[in-house]
Amino acid sequence: MKFKMQTLTIVVVLVVLANTQTDTCANTVADAEVLALMQSTVVLAQAPTTAQTPATSAPAKPVGKPMRAATAPAANAKVIAIPAGLDFGVVAPHTLLEGNFKLMNTSDKPLKILGAQPSCQCTTIEITGKEIPAQVGIGPGVLEVPVTMKVSATGMKTAQVKVVVEGETLPITLDLRAEVAYSVRLAIVDAAGKMQPYVDAAQDASRLKGVAQVFSSDGKPFRVLSVQGMAPEFVNWNAASDAPLAKYEVRFALAGEPCDQVPKYLLVETDRADARMIDARVRHECTRISPALDIAEFRSNVGVIATGGAGTFDIEIKKMGNNKIASVKSLDAQFSAQLVGQRADGSSLMVTIRLTPGKEVKGVFMTPVHLVAADANGQPYMTQRPEAGAAGQPPKITTLPAEVDVLVYGKVE
Repeated sequence: MKFKMQTLTIVVVLVVLANTQTDTCANTVADAEVLALMQSTVVLAQAPTTAQTPATSAPAKPVGKPMRAATAPAANAKVIAIPAGLDFGVVAPHTLLEGNFKLMNTSDKPLKILGAQPSCQCTTIEITGKEIPAQVGIGPGVLEVPVTMKVSATGMKTAQVKVVVEGETLPITLDLRAEVAYSVRLAIVDAAGKMQPYVDAAQDASRLKGVAQVFSSDGKPFRVLSVQGMAPEFVNWNAASDAPLAKYEVRFALAGEPCDQVPKYLLVETDRADARMIDARVRHECTRISPALDIAEFRSNVGVIATGGAGTFDIEIKKMGNNKIASVKSLDAQFSAQLVGQRADGSSLMVTIRLTPGKEVKGVFMTPVHLVAADANGQPYMTQRPEAGAAGQPPKITTLPAEVDVLVYGKVE
């Protein structure tokens, strides 16, 4: 389906939204609905961008606030962690968080660190083999423990490090937590009248049309440059004469039929350098699917790509064991995709992909990238996924090839 100003090429893509349950080092999203993403590229008309990006100072480095331990240490524990955890609050995507713990030894002899196992590859700690000094007088021996955690996609991010110390019956747990969010957010009224970070059209397709609030979390003014790639339609604000605000109301109208034309995300472009592209998931009966791979996020924001350039993005795939991604490709001829690298921690896999738009791509886009997995021997394999059965019936088990399509969005300018 094509328009002269808005080119809308629709094919079908399979992807799903992550579970609401916070998996270790995983990003939690609004709900556990299984969603489909477009298996198509949507190149939207470029909206006017006369507004200039405001000057911004370097953001303050996030500082972790101490958290209490979820469980009390063993009664005979000689080593405790201070603090038990760090909460970094709200941080921007693609931030490297740095924290520091202290391991306090109350025994009369040095104790060696036998191992330190992060829950995922997003967390780095290097203390294996080091010794915690013995207590001297009334002061416990102290070992400084620096830890880093890299966050990417939006949502709640949690990680744990299990530290094994010689002579201790239980490992010491170090907790890390952060809410990953852009400096500008979206909120839309749902069917119950509550503000939500998604378009609630699951039961009422008429809600594919409505008003979204776009606001900065730090209260700084900004400009909305486009909604779904088109010039925004504001409520009670004049782009030509009014000063920038910290909060806007903009109208949106999304396609409701046929099924393969229902957009899976509402995209908004701003002039904030730290939030050029943001999204709100669209809930609709046409967007349900079960993926073959357990991907933490099923869309990726590649940001702004200079004309003639390329952008990279990361995809975290959970429960991969020794399996790897064998190949990636763009499902649209206007783009090319290359596998840059992948890192495993034995259970999860972080995959880095480069996306290169063709010369004809301008403005805001959404495009699918296809990933194919292989086992340790390089052979394709099948996965099994449970699906809800009929009322009163057990779940159905569906066997699928270990392949999945991921939707990637951004802007070429």
